[in-house]
Amino acid sequence: MESVINHLFTYKATSTDAADPVLALQFGDTYASYARRDRSQGTLLALGYMQVSTWDQSAFDQFMTSIGSLLTSPQPVEIAFNISALSVLPVAGFEEKKLQALHQSMYPFAGPAVFKTETAAEWQLYLGYPVPVALYRGCETCFPTARVRHAFKLALDTAGQSAAQGKLLVDIGIESFRVVLLKNNRLQFFQSFPYASPADVLYYLLSVCEAQLVSPAEVELVLTGLFEKESALYRELWQYFMHIQLRDAPFEAEAFPYPSHYFTTLNDLLLCA
Repeated sequence: MESVINHLFTYKATSTDAADPVLALQFGDTYASYARRDRSQGTLLALGYMQVSTWDQSAFDQFMTSIGSLLTSPQPVEIAFNISALSVLPVAGFEEKKLQALHQSMYPFAGPAVFKTETAAEWQLYLGYPVPVALYRGCETCFPTARVRHAFKLALDTAGQSAAQGKLLVDIGIESFRVVLLKNNRLQFFQSFPYASPADVLYYLLSVCEAQLVSPAEVELVLTGLFEKESALYRELWQYFMHIQLRDAPFEAEAFPYPSHYFTTLNDLLLCA
């Protein structure tokens, strides 16, 4: 079988025995990641991040094979779908058909998918997004008791307080990044953008600030994801944004070989259990 998955990061603890394990799975448009943690000890047992060319049955089967050793005992499973094609409506007057109509007008060329809806109750929002059929059915079959949500909801739930100057939550992926803007504890803006260079990221962030009347010199910029502190991207951002916070994942792991901020959102998911 031709591989449609490219393993980018892998970690496994010397001892993977756990008295109280929990498994977190995050699926994006072109990636999958997983982490397993022992809740009783607070230690990270295993973690992986892989690039996926397309979400078909072959990709899901290969993903399941790669995490097979983590499925040897009953455990809570937390799943987050980080699908970029996300539509949002306020709870007031919500109708699912309206959300679907809005979504189809915004994303008319989506492939075969299951349209999933959920509530972000504390934010008085309904979310709607398509999950590729093979991915959705696979998760439904293999993890029938898992708790499922969109990664955007998780980002809102872990955002913390935001003041009048605003808070930008930016999570950098392989070829795209997600932006969430909050002001006075209210959602102002969210979107995922493609990027090929640091200049692309900077352009979109400055454009968001301009459109939303937020000052780059005053807004709090919270960064997570796949970038290096010594990278051109980080240096570019510091030229325009005065208040940058790098939000790390406080993993308890022996000789963890990667910057922990690569996997902050995955750690947030682990802590949901």
